[in-house]
Amino acid sequence: MKQILEINGKTLILIGTAHISEQSVQEVQETLETTQADTIAIELDDERYKAMNETQDWQKMDIVQIIKKKKVGFLFAQMILSSYQRKIAQKLDLKLGEEMNVAIQYAKLNDKKLLLIDRNIQTTLLRIWHGLGWFEKIKMLTELLASLFENDVKEEDIERLKDGDLLQSALQEVSKQFPQIAEALIFERDRIMAYKLAHAKGPTIVAVVGAAHVPGIIANLSNENSINDLLKVPEKKKNTLLAWLFPAFLVLLMGLTILNAPDMAFTTILRFILINGSLAALGTLIALGHPLSILTAFIMAPLGVLSPFLATGWFAGLTEAWVHKPQVNDFMNLQTDVLKLSGFWRNRVARILLVVILANLFASLGSIVYSIDLIQNLFK
Repeated sequence: MKQILEINGKTLILIGTAHISEQSVQEVQETLETTQADTIAIELDDERYKAMNETQDWQKMDIVQIIKKKKVGFLFAQMILSSYQRKIAQKLDLKLGEEMNVAIQYAKLNDKKLLLIDRNIQTTLLRIWHGLGWFEKIKMLTELLASLFENDVKEEDIERLKDGDLLQSALQEVSKQFPQIAEALIFERDRIMAYKLAHAKGPTIVAVVGAAHVPGIIANLSNENSINDLLKVPEKKKNTLLAWLFPAFLVLLMGLTILNAPDMAFTTILRFILINGSLAALGTLIALGHPLSILTAFIMAPLGVLSPFLATGWFAGLTEAWVHKPQVNDFMNLQTDVLKLSGFWRNRVARILLVVILANLFASLGSIVYSIDLIQNLFK
């Protein structure tokens, strides 16, 4: 699909491609050879461009810093998305994005200006991630995991790939349940790419983008609104009062229980420690964490529940990373290993992420179970 447009005194040839179509590759090649474009624009960002031209350097990832900066959930989601894309490519025996590679090689060989017009993939994923609540994040991770372990590639998966946006394909089903995802995933990127094309240099510009983005790009070509805000990850709103709400509620319940039955004070506090600690330890055990990691989760869970700034999984994950330090092969094989369920436990990086997530999840579950228990005892 090709559209020829005139904008700001320039000729823009917009090619809507499909990542699995040989016809798209040929159309890009023929268009580039016949138009002698001054600038070639492609739907990539610096990071994905680098990934296409270099071996991804997973061994540079600092797992400890990821845990400390509380980006485990985000990294876990990104890892699942990458593995899902790889799974589809392997199932269909395809080399995805070949039309982009054709455009890149043509620009290099003919000394043409290459313009990367998409937003940084990390920014896109973080804008999606920050737009979700805690329970929505858990639900999204669950949906992504479920799609990863489906045995067959569905016909609709192939059809979405024909629309030319693999990232969009990987998140398509999830975005139906979370409409806010579509804003960051599709509409914002349309605006960004349209803005960059409208301000691109050169009398003739050939742009290679996924077919699904063509209507949105055309609709936004005359939009002169700044895109600066769309290129940044919004800062999280820190609501300290809200963060302390549940711990305060839990302490209040404990206080009322002890006032109601002073002789049960020791038992009330002991049950708090055992319920929260045991469930956090169970989560770490399910992740096959080291005994020291399990012990750390047990000890830190009661403190983590009472303080919004001390995450149980943060400490359990750091302990796991210290005891079972990931090796270079773990980083290199990460995307391949997690294509199978067993790979999450076999790969040390994936297992550390599981320890953090499951320790936090089960510690939160423990606080809910304990709160219900206290409420039931109060109203007996």
